[in-house]
Amino acid sequence: MAAEIWDVVVVGAGLSGLSAAHLLRKRNVGLKILILEGKDRVGGRTVSKEIPAAGGTDRWDFGGQWTGSTQTHILELIKELGLETYPQYNVGKKVYHAGGPGARIHTYTSRIPALSPLVLMDFLQMLWRIERLCATVCIEDPSTTPGAVELDSMTFQSYIEKHVWTAALKEQLGISCRTLFGLEASQMSFLFLLVYVAAAGGLLPLLESSPGSAQELKVKGGTQQLSERLAERVEWQNIQLSSGVMTIWQDAEWARVSTKTNTYSCRAVIVTCPPHLAGQCASPRLHPLTK
Repeated sequence: MAAEIWDVVVVGAGLSGLSAAHLLRKRNVGLKILILEGKDRVGGRTVSKEIPAAGGTDRWDFGGQWTGSTQTHILELIKELGLETYPQYNVGKKVYHAGGPGARIHTYTSRIPALSPLVLMDFLQMLWRIERLCATVCIEDPSTTPGAVELDSMTFQSYIEKHVWTAALKEQLGISCRTLFGLEASQMSFLFLLVYVAAAGGLLPLLESSPGSAQELKVKGGTQQLSERLAERVEWQNIQLSSGVMTIWQDAEWARVSTKTNTYSCRAVIVTCPPHLAGQCASPRLHPLTK
């Protein structure tokens, strides 16, 4: 019996992979789509768990958990899936703890953590530099940005080392990078950072929870629901969990996607592997098929 041929194999059952499958099914319900996910759940970098709370249990997000009014695509998806958002509470005292278990715990009520005058000056000059560069970025085609090759050849960490003076700000930028991207600053192209910041309307909107910022809204019941409901739309039988992709072989006609236990033939592949997995040995590798 001939091997089954899939129209599309999607690598990853996070928001990107499931959204891609959902959009394809909306355009052509007859498409045969297979989604391969390395974890034992859908959701990728979003995970919502029930934990004890006052009066019983409550559902909390332990991964990506915010959206904002400027992020129109995800808000449209939230509405389409019948979910609701509510404003992130940001009034009152905020707590900031960095530097290890023995480090001092700071509190503040301002938009950003309280900084010494020297660190604040350092932050403002760095913010000015990045905002000026962002104004030159072409979001639609980053390769046409002035100095794109040079900007893409450096990491965010190398930029920090060159232009940031104080150790305290370097530490805070590292924390912010890990929080926003799930990456170390040394793993991220500086051009990618500039494009991301420019698309968000600036660096501060990425860091804040005020109206119009990236942390403005939360999803009632947790963000993992988005992936769970998308999985229902694309049908669970088309999703294989605990099936991490090891290799992708392709030529002009076919592609073969291999896990540890199976190989799948298809007409197209969509890889939604996040950056922090792309560099690991188990991430997809592309090879030409030999005839």
